[in-house]
Amino acid sequence: MHYLKKVFLTGLLLLVLLPYTYCQSAWPDPHYKFINGPSVLQNRVFYLFTLLERLPGLPRLLEKDSSLNNLREEYQQRVTHPVSSGDLAAPLLFSEGTISEAGSRLRALGQQYPKEMSRLIDEMRRSGLFQLYAAKTDEILLQMAWKDAADGVNYILNAYTTGKGLRYPVIDSALFYVGAPAYRTAVLRIMKQAGEGKPDLFFQPSLHTALGLLALNRRDEAGRYEPLSVTNEAAYKQIKKTDWDKYPYTAMLILGASPSGTETISESGKSRCRTGAELYHKGMAPFIIVSGGHVRPVGTKYSEAVEMKRYLVEVLNIPAAAVMIDPYARHTTTNVRNAVRMVWRSGIPVSKRMMCVSDVMHLAYVNSPMFKQRCTTELGYMPAADIKQTDLYFLSFMPDPLSLQVNVFDPLDP
Repeated sequence: MHYLKKVFLTGLLLLVLLPYTYCQSAWPDPHYKFINGPSVLQNRVFYLFTLLERLPGLPRLLEKDSSLNNLREEYQQRVTHPVSSGDLAAPLLFSEGTISEAGSRLRALGQQYPKEMSRLIDEMRRSGLFQLYAAKTDEILLQMAWKDAADGVNYILNAYTTGKGLRYPVIDSALFYVGAPAYRTAVLRIMKQAGEGKPDLFFQPSLHTALGLLALNRRDEAGRYEPLSVTNEAAYKQIKKTDWDKYPYTAMLILGASPSGTETISESGKSRCRTGAELYHKGMAPFIIVSGGHVRPVGTKYSEAVEMKRYLVEVLNIPAAAVMIDPYARHTTTNVRNAVRMVWRSGIPVSKRMMCVSDVMHLAYVNSPMFKQRCTTELGYMPAADIKQTDLYFLSFMPDPLSLQVNVFDPLDP
């Protein structure tokens, strides 16, 4: 009897702790409604911080935690009294020690306040933005998401104050010379503004400085077309009326190609659009996704996807409601990833194959071990599963929901 009593009490304790300790569903919610933060850019790059700021009760928990409050005061002092020479960003970077300490405190808060923190975990899981950690326990999920966000802030601070550390410096760099006295003065002004009004939460001084640096360099690409459900409203409405059984594929991704000069759309982009239009008229897929952001030349006002859609609709006579734009992607890896995201968020079935259209050499690359390695290195996963080369000018694949994972190391297209 004593043994049975111990077993019963152990089971009861597990039932109390399980809601926070263990993961819930590994699948995100395709109908998830995002919570709005202070800016579209913050929502897209640092949604964890938006949740920590906006969810009822959470800001107060973070404010009254003595360790996190000490961090807030320390970083506020640093941003209020920044260095006048040397590395401007250094005082605001999250050190490994700070990341570890804050992560431990967030984990402890989850155990102390399971009701409030379970709402945070639920939002994180349903959003899909932390899908790479979906199989982890709630505690590990939160810690890893926090570390990613902190590292992402560090990435921006370093890149746009020193000009170093960028993955793609040719197309992602600051629009100004970071060593110029006028630029340093502007950065100091941003840091001062970030410390004004006594920030409430420990991460805000560094976060606000990072977002200010993106704005200073007009690197707001990630928020220019949000929400995509409005940008692609006509197609989203048509999706609800579509009989998917009539088509071999759910959607046709046409990969973008940057212009080499001042033209709005490259000849390669036009050629790929013509191939896609021909396949569309053959009834291969009911929707076309054109993918490509503001890439080349640096600072261009033209998005590859916007211009490709214009060409498809105005020149090739494709119905506007059949074309969706991904105006963000800057690489082939993110062309594929973003298309999968759009399929998932728009209500297009993810249980059927998608098409990918481009030129012969480009498709050979997408279907190569090199592409898989690059995806694994830069994204942490492969966005396309079971790739099959079914034609000279297109291949097909299954969409992987890991594509929903936010990438804080690509703030121009997270």
